[in-house]
Amino acid sequence: MRVLFSAIGSTDPISNCADGGMLHICRVYKPDKVYLYLSKEMCIYHDMDDRYRKSIHLLGADLGWHCEIEIIRDETMENVQIFDAFIDVFEKIVNEIREKDQPEELLLNVSSGTPAMKCSLQIISMLWNNIQAIQVSTPLKSSNVRHEDKKTYDLELQWECNDDRCEDFINRCIVSDAKRLLDRIRKENIQKYIQAYDYEAAETMARTLYIQPSDEFWGCLDIAIARNKLNLQYLNGVRKKYEVEDWFPIVRAREMEEYEYLLAMQAKLWRKQYIDFIRDVTPIYFSFSEKVLKRHGGLSFSDIGNQNMDGVWCLSIEKLRANNIKPDKRWGNYTNISSYNILKIMQQACSDQKLLKLLKDIRTVEREVRNLAAHEIVGVTRSWIVRRTKFQPETIMDMLFCLAKYAGLHITAENREAYRVMNRKLQDLL
Repeated sequence: MRVLFSAIGSTDPISNCADGGMLHICRVYKPDKVYLYLSKEMCIYHDMDDRYRKSIHLLGADLGWHCEIEIIRDETMENVQIFDAFIDVFEKIVNEIREKDQPEELLLNVSSGTPAMKCSLQIISMLWNNIQAIQVSTPLKSSNVRHEDKKTYDLELQWECNDDRCEDFINRCIVSDAKRLLDRIRKENIQKYIQAYDYEAAETMARTLYIQPSDEFWGCLDIAIARNKLNLQYLNGVRKKYEVEDWFPIVRAREMEEYEYLLAMQAKLWRKQYIDFIRDVTPIYFSFSEKVLKRHGGLSFSDIGNQNMDGVWCLSIEKLRANNIKPDKRWGNYTNISSYNILKIMQQACSDQKLLKLLKDIRTVEREVRNLAAHEIVGVTRSWIVRRTKFQPETIMDMLFCLAKYAGLHITAENREAYRVMNRKLQDLL
């Protein structure tokens, strides 16, 4: 079943010696059923002489074709120039048509009616499946030079003067392919997802594009997703293929892990994912603490402890004393080495007061918010973090980058912008 839904406009049913949009679609497509939507003004003309249905009957008699016609009167619709007045109304009507008639093909006339009507139907055709928007060009391929006087309209005379009644009439119907417009709208959303570092959402939206992006875009987007997930093995395997080595200034094994971890934390901060950001503090703090212990305290884990059967480093009271470190009374030979007891050891083994303050401040963050966020149901907001630690989240991020420098990881201000560099490339490729 083929169904046509058409708003009625000022050039319907016949104008300038040619079919109006509604009648011409009927001539070309011969639908089984036609729905005619009449605003308050068009209801007045319809009540004068039933011109819209009669024109379809005249066409049917000429072509040996018959269709069912249903009039939809909307006498409350006076502000026909307002877009918002139609999008909901038309969507409801079209949905009812689909449920009632279950047409195999539903045509929407996007050439009759006001610009607001046409635009609303065009959008509905873009968002719904199995709907075709049909445009009808004017006979002169330009704007209509005049409109008929609707109050003195003579349908029989208009029909006799209709040039489209000849056998070799020119088909002025065009299927309105709005896919490029819909792609443009979707691309704007993809851009926003990329800007928000939500690469998986960007991928999901990109899959819906009618015109798919280049292989290079997909490759780089896969890299962004893998990077955000810290899938470094994948990154090392493909970054040369797509010539994005400049995105990765640090590629040595452990240094790359720490650098990428910090960038992923920073992305969470930019997205205001404070609970995930705070939970990430402990692993990187511990990793850097091990390094500063060796670089600035002159002690490695083997100097202060032993590995247990599971490979976990535990303190050795004997080794601590051998290295002139006074053990805390709560420590024992099975106490796991942690960032906390590294701080206590560094306070005895290191004289760099700036480094010690930095370690202590980050430890405060870990104690006051990270541990609570990791083990209890709490709402983590910016103000909650500031209230408990006295530090802004951005300050905490800066502290970790500063500790990275003490740990021997040289990250420049430009290196910290790697995600934004990556985003600009993705947006250019899109």
